[in-house]
Amino acid sequence: MRKNTDSRRGSAIIEFALLMSLLLAPLLAGIWDAARMIDMNQILTRAAREGVIMASRGDDPAETVRAYVASEGLTADNLTVSVEVGPEDRDLGQEVSVSLNYNFADSTVYPWENLMPGGMTTVARAKME
Repeated sequence: MRKNTDSRRGSAIIEFALLMSLLLAPLLAGIWDAARMIDMNQILTRAAREGVIMASRGDDPAETVRAYVASEGLTADNLTVSVEVGPEDRDLGQEVSVSLNYNFADSTVYPWENLMPGGMTTVARAKME
């Protein structure tokens, strides 16, 4: 008498599919999370550069930087903007820096704040006009 092996082959395929979905879901979530972190870094870098251009002209960039970050889809409440003006140098001009610190703890799937406890920080520097 012949044994029916077709049903075992089908169950093996289903078991493999379930196992792969359990293994691939965390991997795909990590890839998506890392891509989101790269996107956050690019948004903050652009915002810091625009902010330092405004600060080098003597304007206060805080509200403009917050508006830009919010328009790009990040929560502006998690953003800290600080502007520092250095000592004046007659030959080289006065340096200004804009520092952005973003707390991304509620924006990611994985607990990245354990690896980067201070959040994400970006600094841009320029000379005053």
